[in-house]
Parts: sequence; structure tokens; C-alpha cells
Amino acid sequence: MADLVHRGGYAGLGRRVGSGDGVVAVEQAGLAAATVIARRGKAEAAAARLGGHLGLAVADAAKRAVSPAATVLGTGPGTWLVFGGEDPGFVAGLAAALAGLAAVIDQSDGQAVLHLSGARLPEALEKGVRIDLDPARFTPEDVAVTSIAHIGVTLWKIDAAPTFAVALPRSYAGSFRHWLEASAGPAGLAVVSD
Repeated sequence: MADLVHRGGYAGLGRRVGSGDGVVAVEQAGLAAATVIARRGKAEAAAARLGGHLGLAVADAAKRAVSPAATVLGTGPGTWLVFGGEDPGFVAGLAAALAGLAAVIDQSDGQAVLHLSGARLPEALEKGVRIDLDPARFTPEDVAVTSIAHIGVTLWKIDAAPTFAVALPRSYAGSFRHWLEASAGPAGLAVVSD
């Protein structure tokens, strides 16, 4: 039997659309990912335990907490989307640390994650994002669970450059790339993948 090889949602899709690089999309392949859902009445304790396990201050809110080892995104009451490096034991470690406080569901093969940057990125995003991304309102600590071109996504701002990240179901990666090409193409789009 052949060994299975993990491929990112954008594997083999690296390309350039238009001229220039008004928008640059870089795939974040191979990330360990998990959804963490606190048990009823345990959200505060789960946030504290999750934060303690990862060395972060985790809030039960639509906020981002980040360290070199992990990114924690508040996606709903008592719910977080957690990304780690390529450590195969990352999700199992979360499950062990949160035993009795939260359910931990492995999402590593189900998520496609892109980092988006470039001078024309805000212009491209406003063609599909239905929330206010004004820098005074959407800061690098904020997270939104929203839709882009009818695709459910988790969107967060990494820095004020601005650099954003978007996570979506891997099965929608091609549709999202199609929207991104149409929205950012006039400004020039570079999609970088493995």
C-alpha cells in the first residue's frame, strides 16, 4: 500500500495572474489544526487550560492569541480554531491537556490556509468580505468568522501592513482561488504554494 502524502489545499496551484504583485497569497501548508469546543459551563476553564498549555493568554472572544508554536483564534462562544506547526503530536497534546474540559477535533487535513498581503489587498478583499476591515475597527487581534464569495471562512489580521490570513475548508480552495484571481487579478496576483 502506498504511503499517503499530505498536500495543501493549493498544492500545485502556484501561479501569477495579471502583471505586478498588488496581492500576494502564500499557502501555509502542513499545519496541524484543531477545533476546540468547551463543554457546557467550562469555557473559562478551557480557555485558561488551553492558554496554559500553549503559553498564551487565550480569551473566550473573537480574538487571536499567537506564539511561535501556535495560533489560537476565537471563533465563537467557548470555541477556538487552533493552528500549530507540523508537529504530528500537536492535536493529541491539545486533547490530553483539555481532557474533561473540551472536545478537540483534528482539522489538519480539512483546512486550507493562505496569508494574503500586498498594497492592493484591501481593495481586493472589499469585493468579497462583508465586514468592515477598516484598520481602526479590525485590528491584528481581531478574528471574524464570515463568508467570502459565499464560502465560509475564518479571517484574521496578522499585522498592520496589512497582512491577513484566511482559513477555509480545503474542499473550497479551488473556488476561493477562482474568486481571488477575479478580485485581485487587475492589481496583479501571485499565488505561492508548495
